[in-house]
Amino acid sequence: MTIQYLNPRGDPYPKFGLNPGVAANGMVFAGGMALDLHTLKRLPEADTIANETRLALKEVEDVIAAAGCTMKDIVKVTCYLADDSYRKEFWEAYTEVFAPGPYPARCTLVVGIAGDCRVELDVVAVQPKGRANA
Repeated sequence: MTIQYLNPRGDPYPKFGLNPGVAANGMVFAGGMALDLHTLKRLPEADTIANETRLALKEVEDVIAAAGCTMKDIVKVTCYLADDSYRKEFWEAYTEVFAPGPYPARCTLVVGIAGDCRVELDVVAVQPKGRANA
């Protein structure tokens, strides 16, 4: 089995004992949030739930691209929200990014999130044939 650790922007994730993504056996696992890893605070551009959602999805997109995937290759998303009142605005931004579908399977949970972030994503993608463990 070949394992590829993904950190396309060279962010300081390893300092915290993790990588933003890993590819193994044709599967890609990635996380995304609008967190500044130097201050451990939410990025200033994440001023609304919609913008925070878009930034988290952009991070996911960058990470899975390093494994040869696009957003259309995502099959499962686990979404974490810091408060249930964010759900409607989150869903609207999330749906906008994945439109017109088909949409990945999704589970949304309300939990505590690192820093002062309000949105965190955990995704599973499938590498297209011929790109697995590239």
